[in-house]
Amino acid sequence: MTGKIASSTAAAQNAVTKLTGKNVDLSKKAISFSGSTVSSMTDGLTIANQIVGEVSSLAECVWSQAEKFPQIAEMMEYQDRQAAHQMGGVVY
Repeated sequence: MTGKIASSTAAAQNAVTKLTGKNVDLSKKAISFSGSTVSSMTDGLTIANQIVGEVSSLAECVWSQAEKFPQIAEMMEYQDRQAAHQMGGVVY
């Protein structure tokens, strides 16, 4: 990732918008098969279903954190404007 570091509400909102509309709800998804009684296969099925649930939880966590970025950028932008004003700098 290249470019200057800036407290830009537009940049933060743009980054979060890329996540909008992504359907990551896997909580109702399950892996299933029939006809096998081999214990390693049924154990694998159980593990696979646990992984699906964990991935869904992780995706929800990422989304909830991403939603905070525009507010954080807004605060930082405000602080930057105050600092620039106090130093007599140009405020963009």
